[in-house]
Amino acid sequence: MIGNRFVQHLKFLLVENNPTDQIAVQRFFNDQNWGHDLDVASSYRQALRLLSKKSYDIVLLDYNLGDGTGLELLSKIHDTPVIFISGSSTELIIVEAMKEGAYDFLIKDHNQNLLPSTIEKVVRRKIAEDRLKKYLAELERSNEELSSFAFVASHDLNEPLRKIVGFGERLKNKTENLDPEISVYASKMQESAARMQNMIQELLQYSLVSAKGDPFRSIDLNKVVKEVLEDLEVSIRNSNSSVQIESLPTVEADPTQMRQLFQNLISNAIKFKKKEEAPKIELVAKPCKKDLWDIFVKDNGIGFDSQHDSSIFQPFFRLHGRNEYDGSGIGLAICKKIVDRHHGKIKAVSSKNEGSIFQVTLPTKQVS
Repeated sequence: MIGNRFVQHLKFLLVENNPTDQIAVQRFFNDQNWGHDLDVASSYRQALRLLSKKSYDIVLLDYNLGDGTGLELLSKIHDTPVIFISGSSTELIIVEAMKEGAYDFLIKDHNQNLLPSTIEKVVRRKIAEDRLKKYLAELERSNEELSSFAFVASHDLNEPLRKIVGFGERLKNKTENLDPEISVYASKMQESAARMQNMIQELLQYSLVSAKGDPFRSIDLNKVVKEVLEDLEVSIRNSNSSVQIESLPTVEADPTQMRQLFQNLISNAIKFKKKEEAPKIELVAKPCKKDLWDIFVKDNGIGFDSQHDSSIFQPFFRLHGRNEYDGSGIGLAICKKIVDRHHGKIKAVSSKNEGSIFQVTLPTKQVS
C-alpha cells in the first residue's frame, strides 16, 4: 500500500484516448482516497494544451493517442515524471520511451496493479532528483563565491608583497656606502617576497581548478603534448632532454587543464634529473578497462622513496630544499585536482635514483 504522504495533493495528468481505460484508471484513483487531482486528456493536442496551462507532478501516458503518439508527446515533456503505459506487444516502444526519459512503464492488462508502487517509486525518485538539483545549485553558488574570494584574496595579498619588493629595490639602491649586509638582507627580502607571490598565484590556480574549468570537449592529447613541448623548448634544449611520445588517445577533457597537467609532469621530469645523466622522458598510453586509458609519463631522474608516493600530491609537500630545486611544491597537487575533476586517477611509482613513472587514468568520455 502506497504511503499517503507520497501522493498527498499531487496533480496527475492521464493521457489516454480509450474511454474504457480512462474509466478504469479514474475508478482506481477514486478508490485510493489520496486527496489528489486527476485531469484527463483524450488526445495529443488536448494534452499539450493542459501541459501549457498547468504543472503536473506525474503524467500517465499511453502510446496511442489518435492524433499523435505518446513518444511524440514525451519528447515535449520536461522536468515532469512520466509513467509510460502501453500494450503487452510493444516492448520496443517501451524501450524507446525509457530512452526518451520516461521514469517507468506499465503494460496494460498485465501489471496495472503495480500502479501504486510505481507511483511511489517515481515520487521518491523525483524528490531525490529535486534534492540533487538543489545541492548542485548550492555547490555552483559556493564555487562562484570561492572563485570571487580567491581572486580578491590573491589581489589583497599580492599588494603588500609588491610594496615589499619595491621598497627592497629602493633600499638596495641606497646602500652603496652602507654596510654590505644591508644589501644582502634586502635581496633576501625580495627573494622571499617573490616566492610568496609565486605561492599565492599557484594556490589561486589550485583553488580554481574545479570552480573555473572550461567545458569538456573532445581533444587529441598528441596535439596537447606537442604544444607543451613547444612551450618547454628552452628547458628541454638547456637540459639536453629527450622526449619520446607514443600515440596518445583522444579524450573528452578541458584542453587548458590537460595542457597544465602534462606541462607539470614533463617539467618535473626535466627538473628532477640526475646530475650526470641527461633526462629521458617517455609518454606511453594503453587502454585498460572499457572507455579508460592509462597514460604513463616515465623518466630516468632522481626518483623518490616509495613511502612518499601519496604525499607528493599534497599541496606544498616538498622532498627537497629550495636550495636544491626551486618551486612551491603545489604542481603535483594541481595535477591531482585536474585528474579528479576529469573523473580519473593519478599515481606515482618510484625508487631513489631509479626514475619515476606517473600513471594518469582518464575516461574516454565524461559522464554528463
